[in-house]
Amino acid sequence: MKKNSQLLLTDSPESLREKFYSLKQPMDIADLLEVSYPRLVYHIYLVEADKRYKIFEIPKKSGGIRQISTPITALKIIQTKLNQVLQTVYEIKPSVHGFVMGKNIVTNAQAHTKKRYVLNLDLTDFFPSINFGRVRGMFMATPYGLHPDVATVLAQICCHNNQLPQGAPTSPIVTNMICAKMDSQLQRLAKEYKATYTRYADDITFSTTLPKFPEELAYIVAEEDVDKIFIGNILLSIINNNGFEVNNHKNRLQVKGNHQEVTGLTTNLFPNVDRRYVRQVRAMLHAWAKFGLEAVEKEYQEKHESQSRLPAKQKPNFKQVLRGKIEFIGMVKGTDDSIYQKYLNQYQLLSNLVIN
Repeated sequence: MKKNSQLLLTDSPESLREKFYSLKQPMDIADLLEVSYPRLVYHIYLVEADKRYKIFEIPKKSGGIRQISTPITALKIIQTKLNQVLQTVYEIKPSVHGFVMGKNIVTNAQAHTKKRYVLNLDLTDFFPSINFGRVRGMFMATPYGLHPDVATVLAQICCHNNQLPQGAPTSPIVTNMICAKMDSQLQRLAKEYKATYTRYADDITFSTTLPKFPEELAYIVAEEDVDKIFIGNILLSIINNNGFEVNNHKNRLQVKGNHQEVTGLTTNLFPNVDRRYVRQVRAMLHAWAKFGLEAVEKEYQEKHESQSRLPAKQKPNFKQVLRGKIEFIGMVKGTDDSIYQKYLNQYQLLSNLVIN
């Protein structure tokens, strides 16, 4: 891959790491990111807050709206470079599968296959709950130990409206850095109670093969004929002491023999795609074959017009979405899987008919 000197720093990871730990004053940050200090100051302090980011909304799968704030060009380049630097200083925890090289929702799910119990919990308002003060404090604390003035400028680059913007290149790596202490504590807790712990962004999972799920992690109470899951005090205090809250509406304790799911994948025997997802892909291929691309594209855009608030030019088309879904099946099941190959062949056949 050819590097774009404007977007990527050419120094080696070792050199970037060394320069990061050598930061003594704000001007050093400009040197590290290969931007003039006046330009850096202009883009993070002088450009009006509402002109630094483009904001749009997308629907959450669980209902409600997620706000995406994506930086506008010059700030995006600065953040892309800083992200490159932060990737070299963040020590990847074995339990972390989100936003790290070589890991994804499949590796996250693999850690919890063939378990007797699987506990899923979700952190409330994950990105927005990380404010400027927390980011600044993280850069000043162990293991980074940067000067307060340096930490202030780094936090200013990363934050918008006193929170971590979902949609900025720096936000994913910063969440992992912020969560590092919590991840270490939860790994130790899992080990103590013979369980496996992983985290994918705001999605936390514990699983075990023990005959009874440890009450220190979670327990079930029957309330008016409905089983309610409560998070154990030890687990809850670790999460709360690290500045996060559990979204109690999403707690799930899944037992072997029933459907077990981790980050959207079935985990009973091996990571697998949900059957409904496969049926949806089959239905999309069938509609394309029956009604033609123009008709399904029109229906797809109309259907998503009301749901998505993405800018028009960023709206994916039917073919892109379908291809993405087929490739997702290939990623989870493997590219030699018969279902993946069958759907990919159908897709290519229909694409060729359009071209011809």
